[in-house]
Amino acid sequence: MKIKVSIIAVLFFVGAGTIQAQHVRVRLSFPVGVHTRAPGQAPFGGAIWIGPEWRWRGNQYESVPGYWARPQRHGAVWVPGHWKYSRRGYRWVPGHWR
Repeated sequence: MKIKVSIIAVLFFVGAGTIQAQHVRVRLSFPVGVHTRAPGQAPFGGAIWIGPEWRWRGNQYESVPGYWARPQRHGAVWVPGHWKYSRRGYRWVPGHWR
């Protein structure tokens, strides 16, 4: 009987001592009313739709609405912002002209 209790106790403590990682997924979505696609036709020739993005302000991300823009130079291409993974977690890389 003592052997069974000892085995059960050992198994309990070995099981309780294992570390279990938890993965948390958070899906950030833009607030209602923020256009993620171009709302209609371009207001002027050569206009590029810059979709909504995220900006770090204070201690949280806030959404920045999309807008129409003129390319900074001839042949410029807009690279949309994206989430990038690093050892410290995900961070937002803002869109930029290339």
